[in-house]
Amino acid sequence: MALNVSVATLTYGERKTFLYQVVDRLLSQNFSDIYVYCNGLTLANLTEIKERYKNDRVIILFSETNLGSAGGYYELLDYVTKYNTSDYVLLLDDDNLVPQNCYKIISDLNIKDNELYSFHRSDRARAKQVKDLEQPEAIIGGANSFLGRDFFSIFQTGKHIYQGDLAAAPYGGLLLNRKSLDAGVLPKKELYLYADDYEYTYRLVTMFGFDIIFSDAVSIEDLEKSYHLKTGTRLLSNRYSHASTMQLYYSVRNNTWLGLKRNKSKSIFLLNLSICTTLFSLQFLFSRKFTNIKLFFKAIKDGYVLYKKKED
Repeated sequence: MALNVSVATLTYGERKTFLYQVVDRLLSQNFSDIYVYCNGLTLANLTEIKERYKNDRVIILFSETNLGSAGGYYELLDYVTKYNTSDYVLLLDDDNLVPQNCYKIISDLNIKDNELYSFHRSDRARAKQVKDLEQPEAIIGGANSFLGRDFFSIFQTGKHIYQGDLAAAPYGGLLLNRKSLDAGVLPKKELYLYADDYEYTYRLVTMFGFDIIFSDAVSIEDLEKSYHLKTGTRLLSNRYSHASTMQLYYSVRNNTWLGLKRNKSKSIFLLNLSICTTLFSLQFLFSRKFTNIKLFFKAIKDGYVLYKKKED
């Protein structure tokens, strides 16, 4: 019997060129339903997408306002859980182009009930490195790390034991099974953008007992390079050197919140935060990105406020 696999993706802004390549490739294979969540698109773009995809297999969902990745994937996953009965749902970013034989490869996998798969993406080497190192938590950094950096890892206090390859994974390339969907776990809307995917999958692993298996059996091509993978002068650049103000703010705010939530030693976490903040501030200063310094500190402060709010 053929495996029932659906696909769900989220798009926003002026990204039709990417989206069309992705959906057209999916339609050429035996995927059941293909969900496209249009996150705050203009009416003109929404109409164009609906006109292009009148196929019954393509279900177009729409939000008038951009809910961010957290809100968008929340609504998308909530809808799919309620109205789709597939055995598996493959999450893709709107620029994740799957190979021509993607469905067949997934159908041939021997997937256990508690396993979620994170497939290899062309511009994301880190996941494969983490698997090879056999250090699942390294994908998001140690429990006391800040932005994945831990200058005091030698003083680690306590370790999680993970059966899978990764402690967390991005939405793009994530294969969810029916059991994980029915668990009722959804992204946190208030995170809006960045780190929401890692927080969501980390919760599936640590609170619900799922294992994330990294697999390069499916190799996904990223049609657009992520901002934090763009390089510059090594001494003066960091992961936010090419980020927009929104990307910098939400990434730092949410990672501050996640670090406060995950840490096993608050003092070591705060030391990592202080060192990393000093280094980043100096890089911003010498590269004349003065506004980034103020925004970086504001994001940290707001991350702490978000943490206290959730704690209360």
